Amino acid sequence: MINLNKTIDGLISNGTVEHIAVRVGKRDDVICDVFRGEVCETTLFDMASITKIMVTTSLALIALDKGLLQLNDTVDKFYTTDKSLSVKNLLTHTMGIGHKPLNKEGNTYENIAEKILDIPSDIPIGTDVLYSCPGFILLGKILEKIFGEPLNKCFDELVAKPLGLNNTSFLPTDTSNAVNSNLNEDKRGIVNDYNCQFLGGVAGNAGLFSNIYDITKYVSFIQNRGKPLFSEETFLLAAHNHTMGMRESRGLGFLYVDDGYNQTGGLFLQGAIGHCGHTGQSVFVDYRSGLYVIILSDATVSTVRKYGKEHYDEVMDMRSRVHAAIKQDMQ
Repeated sequence: MINLNKTIDGLISNGTVEHIAVRVGKRDDVICDVFRGEVCETTLFDMASITKIMVTTSLALIALDKGLLQLNDTVDKFYTTDKSLSVKNLLTHTMGIGHKPLNKEGNTYENIAEKILDIPSDIPIGTDVLYSCPGFILLGKILEKIFGEPLNKCFDELVAKPLGLNNTSFLPTDTSNAVNSNLNEDKRGIVNDYNCQFLGGVAGNAGLFSNIYDITKYVSFIQNRGKPLFSEETFLLAAHNHTMGMRESRGLGFLYVDDGYNQTGGLFLQGAIGHCGHTGQSVFVDYRSGLYVIILSDATVSTVRKYGKEHYDEVMDMRSRVHAAIKQDMQ
């Protein structure tokens, strides 16, 4: 893939990335791998918000499929609150609360659900998409109540083990082959997301570490429409656009690609699903055609080194350029 390689070489030369792994595949076949920097198939990356789909969404859909949870269940079933807030609101980022710093004195992982529920709404619940890490942290806490185990143990037993994700976990112990998503070397293997880091490194919004080998197994699970974790019916419900007419298209947990979404560079058609991670990651899959692209990188911390502060627009542009180059190569 000439254009893909040229694009990645350009991203490295201008300092947008230092370490990057890209895999393009279709169903069971890997079409192309590109590795740059000190990266191979087993190199760990901080997956950031891809945690939302791999962990929290997967567990929520397992619970839905088993009848342990309903989309219209309200949060007051699990926590005392006067908010009319549903599980579906949490999964679709329509809870009315956007980005919030939760790393405040008095906040702990044990009480963070109540603290989130005390946050005043930015917009009325259910009226629009407002991307919400607090919502997924809250959902993670609800799932712990449903399954009776800490979130990381729920993931290990109910998702990672059945899918064979042997190198995917929160709080990795071996970081010798991990790309650092932080500026300081002593924070290699520590989640970059400051809310998750403050809460101990395990949360429903971030904290997962994985590599391209395991992410490919996760992609196969998406292509198999939820098997073996839950039924195809539950998967198709999740892969449907539940926020028609709102500012963003969202499935249940998944980002739903529509004609207005530009970070896939026109490569994926409407109805493909996936997610991005703030540290420079993305996974997109068209489960109908079988096409998928995985991008794992250190783009966010690289732009901090380049400019002295974060330039996330450049990270988003990186994704768009990589996907557009793949589209050009595949024409």
